Amino acid sequence: MRQRGHAFEAQALIALAGGLCPLEDLILHDAGMDVRSPTREITRAAAMLDERRRLARREPTGILSPDAVRGRLGLTQPRRPEGSGRSGAALVSTDRISAPWEESYRGEDDDDRIGEDQELEDDTDPATDPAFAEIDALLARTRNKLDSWNDLSSDAGRKSLTLRDPAYDGAGRCQRWLAVLEEGRGLPATLAAALALDAWLALEPSERAGELGFALAAIVLRQRGLAQAHLPTLGLGLRLGRFRWGPHQALSVRVGGLLGALTEAAAFVQADCDRLSLARELMLRKCENRRGNSKLAELIVLFVSSPLVTVQLAAARLKVTPQAVEAMLKELGASLPRELTGRKRYRAWGIV
Repeated sequence: MRQRGHAFEAQALIALAGGLCPLEDLILHDAGMDVRSPTREITRAAAMLDERRRLARREPTGILSPDAVRGRLGLTQPRRPEGSGRSGAALVSTDRISAPWEESYRGEDDDDRIGEDQELEDDTDPATDPAFAEIDALLARTRNKLDSWNDLSSDAGRKSLTLRDPAYDGAGRCQRWLAVLEEGRGLPATLAAALALDAWLALEPSERAGELGFALAAIVLRQRGLAQAHLPTLGLGLRLGRFRWGPHQALSVRVGGLLGALTEAAAFVQADCDRLSLARELMLRKCENRRGNSKLAELIVLFVSSPLVTVQLAAARLKVTPQAVEAMLKELGASLPRELTGRKRYRAWGIV
């Protein structure tokens, strides 16, 4: 159930962002058995799946500490060494962007603008079409801006090129979110988790990990003892319900909608657990009146405990030959889980 919850949550977060992520494709991609080229949404969902698995293996206290949150968001180390880069800008602080870059971004530094105009005049051919000249000027400004935001003087800097907004105060937003998290310690667990998720969606402390807030809110519930064995699927509840979070709504409406999403997620997970139990009971009926050394019951346990089962995986786990696994699959008959790949070779089955 924990593994299924991770997959459902990753799929739901992609859907909330307007993407399409079929659950079968996500499971096959996670197992390295893609039947088609993975899309950008599948790749993002797989990254979220790995992130939730890493967080589920760690202690909640270590994840929600201020240093751990800042480290996860990349706010503990500077992005470039001092004195490096083409523009000779000063060290970029993670707490506040340096003034020269901020002024250059806002267009308030006349000297930098004059230097850029002179470079454009040298590069522009007077005989070219005015429309193409404007495009060349835009490309030159973009190139100069990227050069100032990234370190191109070293191999390490060229390998970690990023496109970030210099005016984005990630450290300040993270500090405000940590303050909201601290204020929720005296509140009920579900209300504290809803407030933490609402603050994350409103503040957006990270430019790159917007979906991390759902996992951190779930860790709040785990830290308070309401979900000690798993990470709740908050994004799944938000997707299934009719409520859609928006910054223009009142705080009471937003928090009430997120609390309703918790209810939707709990109801779905309970129904999915019942469906998984029913599938197990149907398959176990095939084990009646069988010999004591039969491996069919172990194969059924493997189907229930793993989101995807192949002939090779079952043969390795049960310590039997692939031909024996093929025979047991035929014995399951109509109760056999659905085949996910849709092909005749290198097939995989799973309860999805």
